[in-house]
Amino acid sequence: TAYEIGVRLVGSEMCIRDRYEADFLDKYNPCRKIPTLIGDGFTIIDSDNICLYFDSISSKQSIFPQNEYWKIMTYTSIANDLMETVLSRFMATSREDNEKSKDYIKKLETRALRIINWLEKNSNFFHNKKLTMDKIAIACALEYTMFRFTNKWQESNKNLNLWLENFKKNSFMKLTEPKI
Repeated sequence: TAYEIGVRLVGSEMCIRDRYEADFLDKYNPCRKIPTLIGDGFTIIDSDNICLYFDSISSKQSIFPQNEYWKIMTYTSIANDLMETVLSRFMATSREDNEKSKDYIKKLETRALRIINWLEKNSNFFHNKKLTMDKIAIACALEYTMFRFTNKWQESNKNLNLWLENFKKNSFMKLTEPKI
């Protein structure tokens, strides 16, 4: 799923990739949210919560540094909304023609592009080298947008596109490239 991608990246970067399961089981997760982490005597649902957990048990530098915590969480939420919007658009366009709502699809497309444009205008801090959760979430959301919607945003958002191209050079990004 779109949300599983971020969890896989964080798990890989925190060296815990092989210590989680992404499949849901109804007895552990009635919401059927994917991914679901089933540990020894506990269950964690929601990709952000799983990433926070991975961060808490890792000996590596935190991807949620306290001095930037609320900014990181805000940008992570914005990235999650972009993924949710693109996923909703994909689901809406996958319906039978007589069940599609062109107005709803247009609204979702407008929202996705508005988010990307906002990220472009607010992308200056992305150019530092420190790995943080918001960067992972935004990269995943932009990749998912290109996979399920469009890559035309790159033309009018050159700084964000340049940042993404550089960020994709990280070895962990290659582990989760969307496949058709």
